[in-house]
Amino acid sequence: MSRTVTELMERIMELEEELRQLRADTAPMENGFAMLFSRQQAALLLAILKRPIANYSYLDTVTEEYGKYNRYEGAMHQTLRTKVAIWKLRKRLAPFGITIELRRSVGYYIDAENRAKLLELKGKTTGGYNDQL
Repeated sequence: MSRTVTELMERIMELEEELRQLRADTAPMENGFAMLFSRQQAALLLAILKRPIANYSYLDTVTEEYGKYNRYEGAMHQTLRTKVAIWKLRKRLAPFGITIELRRSVGYYIDAENRAKLLELKGKTTGGYNDQL
C-alpha cells in the first residue's frame, strides 16, 4: 500500500510539472499579437514558435485549453480541432506572406525567414516594442 501511494505521489508531481510547463508555453496575451489574432491563434502561434517542430499532441493540448467551452464535443471534433485551428491561422497569416510549414507525421514549424517576418509584424502591431518570442 505504501509503495503504491508513493508511486502515485511521484506521478502527480510529474504531471503537475508537465502542466506548469505547458501553461508557461501557452500563457500569453502580452505577446504583441493580441491585435491581430484570437487568443487561440496567438497561443498556437507562440507554441509553434517556441519549438523547432511543434508536434501534434503538443498542439492538441494548446487548442484544448482554448476550446474547452466550445459547443462541439466528441472524438471527431477533438481530432479536427487542431487542424482547423492551424488552417485558420495560416489563412490569417497569408496576407503578411507568412507560412506555417508541415512535416508530415511530425508536426508544424516556422522557418527562419517567416520568423523574421513575424518579428517585424509584431514590432508594427506593438508600436515598436519588440520583445523576444
